[in-house]
Amino acid sequence: MKKKGLAAVLGLIMLAGALMGCSGGGKEATGEEEGKAAAENTEKGNSDIDISVVLHAMNSSFYTKIQEGAEQAGKDLGCNVKVTACSTASSLDEQVGLLETAIASKTDAIATVTWDKTGFNATIEKAKAAGIPVVGFNQDAEGCGTEAFIGQDYVTAGYNLGKYMFGEVMKGEGTYIVASCGPTDEALVAREEGIDKAAAEYDGISKITTIDIGTDLTTAYGVIENAYLANPEVTAILGVDVFSEAIGNVIGDQGLEGKVYGAGFDLTEGTLEHVKNNEMQLTVGQNPYLQGYYSVVECFLNAAHGTDFIDLDTGAQMVTAENVNEVEPE
Repeated sequence: MKKKGLAAVLGLIMLAGALMGCSGGGKEATGEEEGKAAAENTEKGNSDIDISVVLHAMNSSFYTKIQEGAEQAGKDLGCNVKVTACSTASSLDEQVGLLETAIASKTDAIATVTWDKTGFNATIEKAKAAGIPVVGFNQDAEGCGTEAFIGQDYVTAGYNLGKYMFGEVMKGEGTYIVASCGPTDEALVAREEGIDKAAAEYDGISKITTIDIGTDLTTAYGVIENAYLANPEVTAILGVDVFSEAIGNVIGDQGLEGKVYGAGFDLTEGTLEHVKNNEMQLTVGQNPYLQGYYSVVECFLNAAHGTDFIDLDTGAQMVTAENVNEVEPE
């Protein structure tokens, strides 16, 4: 399905507002009007709509922004939104269990992060069989059965990161290491693909390796530090996820500014500080608040009014020293 642009996003929100305006808050209907409405309108009332949002983690401010967006959409639309998350980041068994619970509760729709290539397929099929549509956001495995995807175009985002770092920062010369918290996660693989695609355009750029930094900043720090010690000739360490912040931690602590360049994803407070301090040269935002918000909007519109699901691209915000002071942390 083709990604929709900003116009589609704005249209979706305007449609939600318009339909809400039609569903209540007007003058009281006469008995005749009420009878006619009852005969013609079988749509659910907003307060009767339940939407389950299932996250794969809640161990950084990035994920709380998704939660905030989802819950605010529920308030704005007057529907019931329940957000749950794995206690262990990216635990397939735990997340499937949370999805099974949502299905058993007979929720009207589910929005979730399908980060595993095939691990959610059977559960999504079960939801469909129960008449419950599933929307993917943040990460979405191709062919997993979700109705739509709300999130970033990962390959393009990785490519843009690579082009900036290899061209603008490294001037077409040097080596790089990719740091990933999940080297097999669909979205992170796609971002790395984009980075490698950009690298292929420069004869003087070569890749050393990909390292698994895990889903904890302390663990990530140790893995990155060891990778640098094993490859002191490295020119840049490029992250593909929210734990990219650890790259700046290592560069700053080890006094590597100007010797080793850093870049990554998401607009955490720590990562933005690294960009300000020249410990990282770039971070790429993907607007987690909107990912949570729009996921709920799509689920609501389908449940209340039968509207079709559409893919929405929440963008790739390039944050460098030039604009970092204008950006709010996620």
